[in-house]
Amino acid sequence: MSEYKNGLASVRALYDEYISEVEKLEYSKKPTDGLLGFGKKSSDDSCNDFFSKQLKKTLENYAEEKPDSSDISIVLEYIYSIQNEHKDLVSAYWLMKAAHGFTEVLVGMLSREDASKLYEFYDKIIPRRDRFPVQKKILKALKMATK
Repeated sequence: MSEYKNGLASVRALYDEYISEVEKLEYSKKPTDGLLGFGKKSSDDSCNDFFSKQLKKTLENYAEEKPDSSDISIVLEYIYSIQNEHKDLVSAYWLMKAAHGFTEVLVGMLSREDASKLYEFYDKIIPRRDRFPVQKKILKALKMATK
C-alpha cells in the first residue's frame, strides 16, 4: 500500500504546485497581457514545461515500482478528473487534459476489472464533444486492457 500512497502523494503534490503557480500567474497578469503579442501569456510560462516533464517522469518512476492495479486505478482516476475542477484556469485545464497521454504506461498494468471500471469512469467524465486524440487514445488503451 505504500506504493499507492507514494504514487498518489507525488502526483497530487505535483498538481497542487502547478495549479498554485498558474493561479499566481493568472492573478498577477494585466488585462492586456498576451494581446497583439505584447506582455506575457500564462500559457508561455516555464511552469507548464516543468509540470509536463515532472509528471511524465513521476508516472514512469511509479510504473517502475510495479504498484498493484487498484493503486494505479486510484492515481489514474485522480489524473483523469482533476482538470474538471479547474476549468477557470484555461491554460492549466488544457495542459492537464493533454497530460492524460502520460498515463498510457500505467494503463497496461491495470487488471481487466480495474480497466473496465476506469473505462466507464473516463467515458463518463470526458464527454465525446471534449475528446481530443489523446483522450481517444486513452479510451482505446483502457478498452484493450479490459480484454
